[in-house]
Amino acid sequence: MPASRPPSVVLYSAPGTLAGVDSPLRRAGVRLVRLVAVVFRPVPPRLWLARLERIHQPCTVLVTSRAGVEAGVRPWARARGRTLPPLEGWAVGPGTAEALRRAGVRRVHRARSTGATGLAEALGRSTPRTVVHFRSDLAGPALARFLRGRGHRVVEVVVYRTEAVHRLTDRARRALVLADLLVVTSPSALSNLRRRLGARGFARISRATRLVVLGERSRKAASDLGFRRISVAPSTTAQRFTRHLLRELRDARP
Repeated sequence: MPASRPPSVVLYSAPGTLAGVDSPLRRAGVRLVRLVAVVFRPVPPRLWLARLERIHQPCTVLVTSRAGVEAGVRPWARARGRTLPPLEGWAVGPGTAEALRRAGVRRVHRARSTGATGLAEALGRSTPRTVVHFRSDLAGPALARFLRGRGHRVVEVVVYRTEAVHRLTDRARRALVLADLLVVTSPSALSNLRRRLGARGFARISRATRLVVLGERSRKAASDLGFRRISVAPSTTAQRFTRHLLRELRDARP
């Protein structure tokens, strides 16, 4: 890495992801470039609220993004006059956990490991309960199927749709080529990046660039797509995530 150029990290994700890392990376002299991978479109609540009318007992709300809170938990609360049943919330990261608290969920838990796999492991060991899983159209039924296999009653509700941003500017392409680290937050974002870069450009990135992901599903997807140097962040809290990135940057120096 040339001495004249500060280390750079490209974060390819939905808007607002890992919002707490900007300042500490800047203080460490790292240039962070945010590229928007997807945007979220809420599903009108009238299309799914009826599925939740029978839930009156205490239950667990499961969300893997802040979009799930905004498009799912908040409309549910408004429809019930803010009288949700007693809720326990499980979130995939600190940003999602804080969004749940702001939406009125008082008991919020996070898994010890990152990604949906961590949530599956944590809830899979717990006493069977009713779980409302607010998710995107791309998330798929694997998490719900796993939890049902552990005895939980799971109500899946698709509350937002994920739409890819289809064009990469020349500036974004240069940032990707020059990045010392690339952070991609989901398997769908990895697939989207491959489509936007094309086979040749993506192959160049996957061979040359060190990748940081947020869970085992993303690690496997990255490996299947040809990335050679992959690490899984141990946490999505700003402090621990920043430390992980700085360690990876030190290892990336020639």
